[in-house]
Amino acid sequence: MEIILTHEHTDFDALASMVAAGRLRPEAHIVLDDNQSRSVKEFLALYRDSFSFVSPKSLGWDEVEHVILTDTFSLERTAGAGKIPASAAITVYDHHQLPESERHHHITYHLEKTGAAVTILLEEIQARSITISPFEATLYALGLYTDTGSFTHASTSIRDLKMGVFLMENDMKLELVNQFASDSLTNIQQQAFQELLAASETILKNGIRFVLASLKSDDHIGSLNVITDRVLDTTGADAVFTLTEIAGKIFIVGRSESERVSLIPIIEYFQGGGHPRAASATAKDMALSDVKEKIKELCLSTLLPAVEAKTLMSSPVKTVLEDTKIEEAKEKMLYYGHNGFPVVNERNELTGIISRRDVDKATRHGLGHAPVKGYMSRHPVTIQQNATFEDMQELMIQYNIGRLPVVEFGHIIGIVSRTDMIYHMHKLSFPAANDEQMEEKMRKLLDDNILTILKQAGRIAAEQHTNIYLIGGIVRDLLLGHSSEDIDIVVEGDGIGFAEAFAKASHGEIRSHKTFGTATVHTQTGAKLDITSSRTEYYKRPAALPTVLHSNIREDLFRRDFTINAMAISLQPDTFGQLIDYFHGAEDLQNKKLRVLHNLSFVEDPTRILRGLRFEDRFSFKFDRDTETYIRQSAASIASLSQSRIVAEFKMLFEETGPEKSIQRLDELDILGAFIPGAEWNLTTSAMLGAMRAAFTSENAPAFEKNDHWFFILLCLYCYEKEALPLLKNITVTKEQNKLVKDLLKLFMETADSDFKSPGNLHSAASYTSERALFLGEMILRYGFEKNEKKAEIMKIYRSRQKEVSGFITGKDLQSAGFTPGPAFKKYLFTIEQKFLDGDFDTKEVALQWIKNNNLTQ
Repeated sequence: MEIILTHEHTDFDALASMVAAGRLRPEAHIVLDDNQSRSVKEFLALYRDSFSFVSPKSLGWDEVEHVILTDTFSLERTAGAGKIPASAAITVYDHHQLPESERHHHITYHLEKTGAAVTILLEEIQARSITISPFEATLYALGLYTDTGSFTHASTSIRDLKMGVFLMENDMKLELVNQFASDSLTNIQQQAFQELLAASETILKNGIRFVLASLKSDDHIGSLNVITDRVLDTTGADAVFTLTEIAGKIFIVGRSESERVSLIPIIEYFQGGGHPRAASATAKDMALSDVKEKIKELCLSTLLPAVEAKTLMSSPVKTVLEDTKIEEAKEKMLYYGHNGFPVVNERNELTGIISRRDVDKATRHGLGHAPVKGYMSRHPVTIQQNATFEDMQELMIQYNIGRLPVVEFGHIIGIVSRTDMIYHMHKLSFPAANDEQMEEKMRKLLDDNILTILKQAGRIAAEQHTNIYLIGGIVRDLLLGHSSEDIDIVVEGDGIGFAEAFAKASHGEIRSHKTFGTATVHTQTGAKLDITSSRTEYYKRPAALPTVLHSNIREDLFRRDFTINAMAISLQPDTFGQLIDYFHGAEDLQNKKLRVLHNLSFVEDPTRILRGLRFEDRFSFKFDRDTETYIRQSAASIASLSQSRIVAEFKMLFEETGPEKSIQRLDELDILGAFIPGAEWNLTTSAMLGAMRAAFTSENAPAFEKNDHWFFILLCLYCYEKEALPLLKNITVTKEQNKLVKDLLKLFMETADSDFKSPGNLHSAASYTSERALFLGEMILRYGFEKNEKKAEIMKIYRSRQKEVSGFITGKDLQSAGFTPGPAFKKYLFTIEQKFLDGDFDTKEVALQWIKNNNLTQ
């Protein structure tokens, strides 16, 4: 026999999960306990006849061979506790997490990080194309909506939202969802709520306020979770535990509003279950006072370390002096993208804050020449390094300010902005993908030697009281499941100083570059670490090289090209392996999306577009819609790039990608002409490029140095019409390339159709043309704007015979044959060359006799 069970105090997610499991396993019996939440009882009072439930009392437990558990992974929390045969197979569908070490090998687990357990089963129903009725969809929606707080709980996942769409498509009735999901209290529950409030006790632990509320009742109350929610809302506490003793059992319900509080340690002590922010348990054979004291004792174990100002602050701080002019302060704000600056005196003591609003107001009044000290806000609210996140949040709200300078001994050492706070809250609400798995990925994908070195680096940084991070491509590759040996490390502070300490400790060799603040360390084990200080940068004008200053990790990552390259991994001993992902790069990796970090990214550095094309090709990614828009808007900035920077980037682009694909992509983005003025991508230039690429390996083609491949690839883009050839000067870099272009121009601009009557005729126009130019000319005649096979064949014959013509006959040969040296020699030789090219003779003797016969010596 196969049965479906859920936990006691059945709520809508548990009920919906059982019914959904029944659709997946129609032969299974759904066992419904009488212990249900009030709202579920009200629902079943109307709709029980719509289901085929089995009572625990009527079930033959000895006959059970397979148990399906929904919304719980523990048999002890079900009506089958102590009744299921040991030989029975067990399958679990649950959204509560269970560490691998605590899982049983004989149980099949489907544990997923969703907001509701029913989501896991609905995904399977959808995958199997099982038809569900509007009534079923409504029940499933009740489970989904109540356990995700109508998709507002932090545990809600995108999978839950997708199942909400699925249920809407199957005609769920929102009015019924609203009717039964509402949390109104009965008179008994309202009285219990008031008694819990009256008996509540507040406990302060490390800046977190806990409320413990307890009562004894002779009556069954029900909906204790709803009552606990009300206590949390009413008291405004960070976390609440309600303890309700009924008939010898103590029902413990916990709720948390703070990311610093995880209820799990307390709930697990009482063998309960749930989420870090919503959990429950039942205590038996304990006095209410003992349970309360135990929870007080365990409160500290629920706390995560406080996030302090020293963790969030930006340092070093960009400041302005009191005598800085308003217009200069405004320019610096534009450079750095800041909304304000701390103002300091000559002793570097904080004296005020100047905001963009202050600067704009002064500018409107024509006071750009005035010093900032006349318009700054004096007596700014400051904090110390150990100020907690909660302290800072309260200060910002209380004083309606957007930045808090961190001051020690009168000197400003850092600043926490409203943006820093938002980034932190956003990261907590939406944890970076694979965060908890990063150290495992590092162990799996990195060489043991590398991992040991990284941990050693973290320990040395901790001794120096500085933070270091693994950054760049290695982080991206780890998330993609690829190994990497490119170790790039960023230090929040003195990168060279750290590198020297690390080299000494590891007995490695160091090469430092003080101008750039970078160093490379080669360890004895053969590993290489590139180390730099965290930096920020700004661009004085579009496409200029950046001005670089020291900063913190977030600003260092913000200067990167794309979000997938703007991630870091902490190497600190206490946070080793933690993924730092302010800009959701991990999510973009998962969605195969290339996204820039801000809308002026390509204006500041248009070469990022070409790097983006390399990433598109390497990872099969695509620019997102906004990024493509920014690319199309960056044509003016591209025009400001130097030719050398463009050439360097195109060399790398063509080395890593198929040129046809990259050029077509540039054309799709409407910026091919911005990078390569005058170039076009069409059927003609595409055919030219295909032929050119084949020529690189052809035996009949002249030698093409790999270093010059980029030039010949781009040259093809000008072969759509004769008038475009002079524009080739836009891509020439070397003398050889300039000569080649001149030869091509002469071939196509100065030759007439009559020159192509024979190879000998063509000699008049092409005698000083290089072999490469002749070869390119032939290609243009075949695939470019001319498309003239007859001319191309003449060019081919001329090119093949020209290699032999220069040595066919010389002036000495003429003298030996009795001809008198003189100005006519040049004419003789050229005429013979023409005849040779036309195939009129093939030996010197015949050539010399021909001269005599035709009186060329007269």
